[in-house]
Amino acid sequence: MSGRANGAGHAGSNGAKPPKHASGGKGTVRRAIAEAAPVAAPKATIPAGFEMRENGLWRVPGEGKAPFRVCGPFEIIAETRPQDGTDWGVLLRWHDRDVTEHEWILPRRLLAGEAVEVRQHLAACGLDVEASDGARRALVQFLAGAGSPDRVRTVPTTGWYTPLTGGAVFVLPGRSVGTVTGEVVCLALETGPNIYQPKGTLPEWRDEVARRCLENSRLMLGVACAFAGPLAPLIGSEGGGFNLRGDSSKGKTTIIDAAASVWGAPSKTGPDAFVRQWRTTANALEQTAAAHNHVLLPMDEMGQADPKEVPETLYMLANGTGKDRARAAGGNRKPVTFTNIVLSSSEESAARLAEQGGRRMKAGQEVRLLDIPAIVPGGYGCFDVLHGEPDGGAFAQAVRRAVLEQHGTVGPAFVEAIAAKLAGSVDFRAEVIARIDDWTRVNVPAGADGQVRRAAGRLALVAVAGEIATEFGLTGWPAGAASAAVGKVFRAWMDERGGTGSREDMHLFSAVRRFIGAHGSSRFEPLRSEKPEDAGGQVEPALDDRLKTIGRVGYRWQETTETGEKVWIFGMQPEMFDAEIAAPLGMEGKDARSRLGKAGMIRGEKAGGETRWTIKQRIPGLGRPRLILIDGSKITGGDED
Repeated sequence: MSGRANGAGHAGSNGAKPPKHASGGKGTVRRAIAEAAPVAAPKATIPAGFEMRENGLWRVPGEGKAPFRVCGPFEIIAETRPQDGTDWGVLLRWHDRDVTEHEWILPRRLLAGEAVEVRQHLAACGLDVEASDGARRALVQFLAGAGSPDRVRTVPTTGWYTPLTGGAVFVLPGRSVGTVTGEVVCLALETGPNIYQPKGTLPEWRDEVARRCLENSRLMLGVACAFAGPLAPLIGSEGGGFNLRGDSSKGKTTIIDAAASVWGAPSKTGPDAFVRQWRTTANALEQTAAAHNHVLLPMDEMGQADPKEVPETLYMLANGTGKDRARAAGGNRKPVTFTNIVLSSSEESAARLAEQGGRRMKAGQEVRLLDIPAIVPGGYGCFDVLHGEPDGGAFAQAVRRAVLEQHGTVGPAFVEAIAAKLAGSVDFRAEVIARIDDWTRVNVPAGADGQVRRAAGRLALVAVAGEIATEFGLTGWPAGAASAAVGKVFRAWMDERGGTGSREDMHLFSAVRRFIGAHGSSRFEPLRSEKPEDAGGQVEPALDDRLKTIGRVGYRWQETTETGEKVWIFGMQPEMFDAEIAAPLGMEGKDARSRLGKAGMIRGEKAGGETRWTIKQRIPGLGRPRLILIDGSKITGGDED
């Protein structure tokens, strides 16, 4: 075990014990090294000409030159490096004037120049740093030459890490959970808010928080999301999540807080709160997502976000990659990467918020953050049952009191149980995938579009995560409760969505209905018959000069069906269709016409083995132009048709 540097050229202990009132949890890495190191581990080495005394580091030049103090006392704990060996550092430890313990991984690259950042960080964290030029140079010389035989593996984000030596470890600030062979692993992040700070006990969390989730579908969904985060990377699942949409003061934030309590403190508890806000910059959100890598990212009130940035933000969170940034010396730095399960809340959907910023959400973006109806029909706002409380507000307050006192204990226990599973002989990953497939088969209707199946896959992950946490004895829920709750939410999502077809089709069909409803009698020039209808129900058209048409997009006329019913046919010019309907949806006109044709909303004709979705129609004075023939009887239904 490496300790304080001494005059013999090694880092050795001076025999003093750490102050009893030093902050807890700071010595985690040091203790791990001590447990992993052999009994006769060599001590850390320091450059000749330096001594670490009781009052700090001293430069001892020799040859009659007077020694001088460089800085306060500190320890060299170990040398650090990532798995690719490209960013070596030194793990330092010291106490400030309040005897609060600090640990910092000093990147060796910062010693290549004047090392101003190094002195600034040490001074900011309470280490006395002498201001003379000689002391500044001596500090850089000492740190550049100091070393240790002890090694620590650093990782850039929280979450799962698989060492080259085998095993699996889940890395959190100040601790690593799981099985790792032959090395110590720690998080290589700057000092920041301790969002993973636990409070209370796991049994109390189970009794006070998890118990209130029973029979509450949205509340159980939220908490199960917190368990889904560590499972997603194990099975190669992409990031994404859910947005609880509904009126204010109905319990959405309560669900966010209950979910966050699996890992840390609820919202509105200061900088250490595990719940984050949408009101932030894109760069800051990258770092936030990295701090929540492989766990839950709870974000309250999407309405605070910049509407213009909502679509790109959702893509970033789902794809799990930040922006590429250039290095000052040339080339690009490695982008920040992460995998999150996001749980958000808002009064409006992400699509509506994007529209306020002049942007349009694509179907692929919408499915990345599923818009979940938060209000329970026939319930109490976002809650199905109140567990003895008089109303929804009182129930929300009861949950709030519980999560303030009980949080941050169950998440580490969950990943510890998973790590034990991974270390066993059973293929845990294959088991999770098989259970997700089973849930999907049971809950997804036959013939559902791929987007629905993709959404169901994410919900299935949440359902299975809740069931696995229950099997680990962490929730106290009965078997099948999480699966049933998530299934109820999935059905509510499908009902509000309007069916199991593709989102692009639904947007297109709705756009056609809106356009015909708004402009059917004003922008389609009417044709009237000059002779009786023939047996096929067709008319011989002629322009009707009695009505004035402004901004014409096509023509309309009536036909008689085989049952004798008169229906309107709207013949729209393809160029106007592309500009007025397809383009605003971000669709190509040919693709939009094909979708409408396959749905039976427009007529087609066979041509060379393919179907053409424009028909030649005689128009007086214009010959026989090709038009898109929209059948009025096919566009009157709702989205579910």
